[in-house]
Amino acid sequence: MIKKALSSLLVLASLAFAQKTLEVWIMPNSPQPAEDFKALVAPFEKAHGVEVKVTVLDWGVAWTKITTAATSGVGPDLTQLGTTWVGAISAMGVLEPVDDVLEALGGEKAYLPAVWRTTRLEGARQATAVPWFSELRAFYYRTDALRAAGVNPAEMFASWQGFEAGLARLKASSFRDPETKAPLAPLCTPGKNSWDVLHNAAPWVWGAGGEIVRQAGGRWQSALNSPESLEGLYLFLSLAQKGYVPAESLEKNTAQIEADFQAGKCAVFASGPWMIQRAQVPESRGGFAERTAAKNLGVAPYPAGPKGRYTFFGGSNLALFNFSKNKPLAKELLKYLGSPEAQVRYAQMTGMLPGLRSAWSDPSFQQNPLLRTFIQAAQFGRTYPSLAGWGGVENLAVQHLGMAWDLVAQGRLTREALKDLMDKASAAINQALR
Repeated sequence: MIKKALSSLLVLASLAFAQKTLEVWIMPNSPQPAEDFKALVAPFEKAHGVEVKVTVLDWGVAWTKITTAATSGVGPDLTQLGTTWVGAISAMGVLEPVDDVLEALGGEKAYLPAVWRTTRLEGARQATAVPWFSELRAFYYRTDALRAAGVNPAEMFASWQGFEAGLARLKASSFRDPETKAPLAPLCTPGKNSWDVLHNAAPWVWGAGGEIVRQAGGRWQSALNSPESLEGLYLFLSLAQKGYVPAESLEKNTAQIEADFQAGKCAVFASGPWMIQRAQVPESRGGFAERTAAKNLGVAPYPAGPKGRYTFFGGSNLALFNFSKNKPLAKELLKYLGSPEAQVRYAQMTGMLPGLRSAWSDPSFQQNPLLRTFIQAAQFGRTYPSLAGWGGVENLAVQHLGMAWDLVAQGRLTREALKDLMDKASAAINQALR
């Protein structure tokens, strides 16, 4: 009898120990993703007597791994989700509601509207994801190049007309990079070989009053072929055909364009806040602090189009699988990771911005004028609707925008050709949405 009782106690003890372990899947968000995340959660582990096991998923396999976990019911307690993934995973019915967590963090008023929209499937009452960090776009520029060309950044980035006028002056300038002794291209932007083809185009669509998709008659449908969307797309794409973008840029991806800017080949390019962090890190650690570009770095929001100023707003959220055996403890971890202190610390590790609006008041952001510009740009942030089928929509949009970049590379972009492509894109997207 005593042996049986002791055996039962041991079983209960082992179960209690198992309940003190949380498993989290994240993506490579920082230079040392696993080590950085463990350092971030160390205070939580100590306070709760819990071990947080972290697995880093490469972005290339993350979607497959997460959807496999969702369908099999075997996976981590918490997982990172790109904001555009929330709708699809939520629609699978495998995520635990987290309204109580969000309420503890301040509720809807604690987040920008673009961030709050990513906490649930479009139109759903219950939230299924907690904002973790934000990624948005702004333009980086070489202060020395603009000065030499007589370009006032405030005027250049005020409007589309000012932007193109500034590019024209940069193209005519005789300024050369002090390191390479070569002239700088006015603008560098990737073409079809970039993963963020749609993100790059979206601010121009929105600025013209267009949409990627819109609701009509209670159904979602493509709006890429609307007159407004076509106007914004044509202006953006035609900048390259007019010679402001070097032809070789159109064959490169986002990482290669970032490297070109760091190496002194471009006067202007668009990217996220992580470039500010890299400008402060030496090349031996993956940055470019020694380069002339880092010492002459400026940031400006996207110029305003005829219908407003917008920038793409993305990032990542955290979600709790409903098959987790540790839901109460996992929700405590969500509250911790969503708190101002943890969000500030992780943003410093990743070079991103916090998802929680109050965290932006931290001195580490406010005392950096470049980061302050990103915070200002965030007020113009827009995101895509959190649809269950967004992945298919985005893939089709990227495919057809890639064809448009092919036209640019061949010097054959016309308004008629662009409309034909976007008509085809819209037909395919509408079929996918049905």
